[in-house]
Amino acid sequence: MASLVMSNESDLGVARNWPIVESSADALKRVQSLLPDIAKSQKPSEESRQLSPDVVDKLRAAGLFGIVMPRNLGGSELGFADLVRVTAEIGATSGSAAWIFGVLAGHSWLINLFPEQAQREIMGDPTTLIGTVFRLGGNVVEEDDGYRLSGGSGMFCSGIDYATWVIIGNAVKKADGSIEPRFFIVPKSDIEVVDDWFTMGMRATGSRSIKIDNVFIPAYRSCSLADMLAGSTPGARLHDGAIYRMPFSNLAPFSIVGAPLGMAKGMVQTFADHIGRKLSTASPLEIAEQSATLARIAEVGAEIDAALALVISDAEMIDRAKDPADISALQNAQIPRNWAWAVQRARHAANRIFEASGGTAIYNDSTMQSMFRDINSSAQHFAFTWDRAMTSYGRIAAGLKAGEFAMPTRK
Repeated sequence: MASLVMSNESDLGVARNWPIVESSADALKRVQSLLPDIAKSQKPSEESRQLSPDVVDKLRAAGLFGIVMPRNLGGSELGFADLVRVTAEIGATSGSAAWIFGVLAGHSWLINLFPEQAQREIMGDPTTLIGTVFRLGGNVVEEDDGYRLSGGSGMFCSGIDYATWVIIGNAVKKADGSIEPRFFIVPKSDIEVVDDWFTMGMRATGSRSIKIDNVFIPAYRSCSLADMLAGSTPGARLHDGAIYRMPFSNLAPFSIVGAPLGMAKGMVQTFADHIGRKLSTASPLEIAEQSATLARIAEVGAEIDAALALVISDAEMIDRAKDPADISALQNAQIPRNWAWAVQRARHAANRIFEASGGTAIYNDSTMQSMFRDINSSAQHFAFTWDRAMTSYGRIAAGLKAGEFAMPTRK
């Protein structure tokens, strides 16, 4: 287990309470040491519809939640490629644990886009974890030096059990009838959690719905969506690196994409281990009769490895960039294309493994059944929508005008 590293306060007055993760190899070593505990927690976590608090505590103590957090907010600032690698490593053991880790490690990064006062307040304890609901219903109006949110409700708040703050997306209705899409950060104490997470898969994430009503949000806890898409947020000037000036929509799904890719790898390895045990005492002829199954393992494994490598390549491109202009319009379009292609390719590859798993795979206590449910559930995420991502890339590749991010101006 990592030792707690304490150093002088950072530029934003945030004490570095995370253990510092020094490198990609260090991050993988730390997460691999936790995999046996994560595996043991999988079944009880699924039954309780909540990731084990012990798993979250151990990930926190290892410093892994801070791997993409800026150094001046107490993090290790390794990069998005390492976030994908670590999330996939967890996903091969537990899809739900990987999803929660990715959300809390990756979406917490969004706080660096908010005004300085919000960053100082919320990351005063840099081990703070932040959840998200990107599309929250309800009404937001301007009030004094801030906003009033009423009747807010939203689904899929992954990590709400462990978050102390939640970033939400909504739109401010102005006096002239126009609306301004914005993001806000709200303390969990202002949030009602709705116990409605009864799902086919990803049960252990506990990604329940939330309600927020009649809550005042100070202006400094808000950030314009237009600025977040343009890379011109108030927080961008506080941090080095091009990633803070890139459209957030080209970054946020890196936090979760490693989860389904890891799940697919886990399914292949689980199946391969099962076949290996089954054939360990078989004759050469019996093994030969399983050639098609063994070839399926190889083919499916190659597809999943290629999918993961493609996403990591894009993340490395993001991490290397010195300026947002270093990444062309076509490269920007390929990022969401590759998220969708990789996840859907991995989903279909993993389903081919399930097809070969036999009748016992349908039992509720089957690991293969749980993995099958989890990967197919996680691949339903909006960021991995095949038709939308492919069409958007095709438009850019053909020299057509890019589709616009949905930003209404009137209700």
